[in-house]
Amino acid sequence: MQAEITTIPELLIKHYGNMTAVARELGVYRATVRRFARDLNGSEHLVSRGQLFTMCRQRGTSGNKL
Repeated sequence: MQAEITTIPELLIKHYGNMTAVARELGVYRATVRRFARDLNGSEHLVSRGQLFTMCRQRGTSGNKL
């Protein structure tokens, strides 16, 4: 069984740009949808089976090593 993988921009097209509808479908805040709306190639997130998966960021890594 293959899971359909999509991105938030694709869901926005499906919902005619309605961020609130996409947020309801995914069960996330509208601000989360807005955050990933410009990630066209899915490098920061993906949606599979109606669930949002995001990339983890390293905390406290500003590139400055002691």
